[in-house]
Amino acid sequence: MEYALNTTWANFLLPCPYWRESQHILFQLANGCFFFSSLAPNSKKGILFLHTFFIAGFFLYSTWSWNIICAPDVFSWTFGFMILNLAQVIHGVYILRPVKLDAELEPIYKNLFEPLGVERKSFKKFVCSEYAQVSALNLGDPYALQNLTRSDRLGLLLSGKANVFSDRTLLHSVEPFQFLDSPEFQSCQPLLDDKFKVSIVATMPSRYIWWSRSSMEYILVKEPQVAIALSLLVARDVTSKLAAMNDKISYEKGYRVDMRLHCISFSPVPKSIGKMGSYYSDTFSSPKKLAFKVSSTYSFMQNGNIMLDESSI
Repeated sequence: MEYALNTTWANFLLPCPYWRESQHILFQLANGCFFFSSLAPNSKKGILFLHTFFIAGFFLYSTWSWNIICAPDVFSWTFGFMILNLAQVIHGVYILRPVKLDAELEPIYKNLFEPLGVERKSFKKFVCSEYAQVSALNLGDPYALQNLTRSDRLGLLLSGKANVFSDRTLLHSVEPFQFLDSPEFQSCQPLLDDKFKVSIVATMPSRYIWWSRSSMEYILVKEPQVAIALSLLVARDVTSKLAAMNDKISYEKGYRVDMRLHCISFSPVPKSIGKMGSYYSDTFSSPKKLAFKVSSTYSFMQNGNIMLDESSI
């Protein structure tokens, strides 16, 4: 018994005394496929490449075992591996399928969300009809009315143009790819019945997409990538609207003042200062929100500019 065991191990460790001829060409091609599969890069397309060559290799192995060596056990294993890799390829193709967007939403993704690294699949969930709605405005139609419309949504202009008024004073315009009501959305509390402090009116036929606050909060919890991008876009939009107001502020003598100066910015606005100041005072009343300080002794000119008293700054 011991002698037989030693002989077996000796035969296992020693090289073969007689070498057979090379295997069939199918066997060689199968191993060539396995060699190329090991060169696949570490990416989604690389994994698809790997499984594709696995399918080719195991198919050749199955053919070799069925027709050449007639080994049913080898055929069963290799054919099973081929089916398994085929399922992986189908799943990979499904994952890599192109995500199509509506024609009017494609520019929004390309210009705003794609540069911030948001995937098309995440963006499509964000703008789907379950959470967002696309609406239209004709010339003169209001998106929001001052002191009447609740500020419980966020709108993004797709096409057209809208003007923002405080009473009858033009504050600024909203162009395509800009938010219609980012200051209100950023500053209003979710559980309060806050109203718009301005009126937003379309100056031409326009289309916009909007989200209610509740549905947006729900989808942003599920899509943190979109949530980060949206917070950056809203903050940038608010900043651009504040910068647009800079052209409407001037001293009594007529020359401009930069509202980014320390004496004008980063302090609450008294609510008695008038139309434009009241709007930004209410919008950014929270200490964490951005506000700017102007004098209470200004008046609106006919062209919409603001006159500031030099002694108050």
